[in-house]
Amino acid sequence: MGDLKQNLSWGIIGCGAVTEKKSGPAAFNVPHQSELIAVMRRDASLAADYAARHGIAHSYGSAEELLGAGCNAVYIATPPGSHVELARLVAASGKPLYLEKPMARNLAESQAIADEFKKRNLPLFVAYYRRAYPRFVNLRHLLYTERAIGQVTSVTYRHTRFAPPVDGAWRHSAAASGGGLFVDVGSHALDLFDYLFGPLQQVRGVARGAAGHVETRVSATFGFASGGVGMALWDFAGGEGGEEDTLTIRGTAGTITLPELMNGDTTLIAPSGKGATATKLNHPPPATVQQPMLATVIEALRSGQPSRCPSGAESALRTAAAIDAILSEYYGGRADAFWERPSSWGAPKEEL
Repeated sequence: MGDLKQNLSWGIIGCGAVTEKKSGPAAFNVPHQSELIAVMRRDASLAADYAARHGIAHSYGSAEELLGAGCNAVYIATPPGSHVELARLVAASGKPLYLEKPMARNLAESQAIADEFKKRNLPLFVAYYRRAYPRFVNLRHLLYTERAIGQVTSVTYRHTRFAPPVDGAWRHSAAASGGGLFVDVGSHALDLFDYLFGPLQQVRGVARGAAGHVETRVSATFGFASGGVGMALWDFAGGEGGEEDTLTIRGTAGTITLPELMNGDTTLIAPSGKGATATKLNHPPPATVQQPMLATVIEALRSGQPSRCPSGAESALRTAAAIDAILSEYYGGRADAFWERPSSWGAPKEEL
C-alpha cells in the first residue's frame, strides 16, 4: 500500500457529476497531505476534459489504467451496480478505497466488497458524508453530552417530493442503483439514524410502486437499543408542491426538529416545561459537501488509524441491511440478483 503518511495520491474512478459538485479536487487536494493525480471515465475524452478543467495530471478510459498510474488511494464514484467489480480491482491492486454510497445494490454485494478488503487488511471507507457535517456532529453532542432533551424516546422523519421515475436515469434503475430513488436518497437518512441514535433494530418496511418498476413510496419502522422507536416516510409519487424533509426527535425533556434534514442548516431545540425557551442553531452545509468526510479519510490514512473516519464498512453494512429489510417484500427478496426479475417486483399482495 505504500507510505501514505508521506504522499497520499488519489485516483478517481468515475469522474462524473457527483465529483464536480460534491467532491473532486476541492476536497482531495490538501497541501502537503493529499493530491488528486488521476481520473477515469469510460469515455476517455470526457475524462481528459475533466482533467484539463481541474488541472489533474492524468486521465484514463479504464480502471485498470488508472490503478497502474501511481495513485496509492482510490475513490469510486460510479453507480452502485458497478461497485463490486471495480472494488475488487482496487482491492487486488492493494490500495485503500473511498466508495460512494450505498456500498452496492444489496447487502450481499456490500458484504462481498467488505470481505475483499478485510482479507487484505486494506482500509475501506464509504461516502456517507453527512456523518462529518458540523450540524450532525453538534447534534450528537446536544443529544448525548448536553442531554438537551433528556433520553430520546422517538424519532419521526418525512421526506416528500415529486420525483417520478425517469427512463434511462440510473437512480431509477434497480440494475444500476439497487432500487429507486429511495435507495439513493433514503440510504443517507438511514445511515444518519444509525450515526445519531445507534444501530437500527427490528427494521420493517412497506414499499409501493407500479408492478415491474422500482418503488416510489416507502415507509419504515425501527427501534434503537436505548429504547427509542422510529418511523420514516419517503414519498416521491405525490403531486408537485408540499415538499418536506423533516426530522423530529422527541425526548423525555423536550424536542429537537431539523427542517430540511438533508441540505438545510437549522436545528430547533424546544425544552419541555412551562416558560422554557426554544433555541435555534445554524450550521450551513460545507460548500463542497464531501470535504469534511474526506478530511477524516485523509487523516485516517495518514495516521494509519482507520477508525478516525466515522463511515467505514461496518456501519455501511448496517445501512445496507436496513435497506434490504425495508424493500425485501417489494422485490420478492433481495439476497439474489433481484434486478434481473422485474416481473416479481411490486406484485399485488393478497388483501386482508
